[in-house]
Amino acid sequence: MYFVALLLLFLVALVLIFVIFAFSLFAAGLFFELPYVATNADKVETIIKLARIKKGETIVDLGSGDGRLLYAAAKKGAIAIGYELNPLLIIITILRSKISGLSKNVKVKKQSLWDADLKDADVVFVYGRKHTMKRFEDFVYKNCKKGTRITVNSDKTISFPNKKPLKSENGIFLYIV
Repeated sequence: MYFVALLLLFLVALVLIFVIFAFSLFAAGLFFELPYVATNADKVETIIKLARIKKGETIVDLGSGDGRLLYAAAKKGAIAIGYELNPLLIIITILRSKISGLSKNVKVKKQSLWDADLKDADVVFVYGRKHTMKRFEDFVYKNCKKGTRITVNSDKTISFPNKKPLKSENGIFLYIV
């Protein structure tokens, strides 16, 4: 009987942790301009392919979420820097980068993506929605050096409103500043 009660208590604790985790992700989306939306594996692959990442390049992910694009870039030998406000997602990114042995190449800053330092970026990853695309366009074109590659991932086929992409594939758009 004691074992069953302990097991039940453990399961209740797990469910409670899951509910708190899920709510924190949802609540963060309510308070931040862009909610956390995980990029699926086929889009990650397309983003990395279009970005043509080379070893030693600096990659910046604006709103890095759980870090999946940072890890993919780091695996190519890049220095991957993420900007994220959600502390839970930052912890996940840091822990996963340590576990995967990528912590030397993956950095995450608890800072608004609108304050990101883009001057040394070779590639910038952008995820946006229709209401943020003009602002993202202005921000990256103002702050990136000439030749910076920008990949835009959106929840639909929405890209920068005033620029023509060099390529697009699988809902991902490639621009060069």
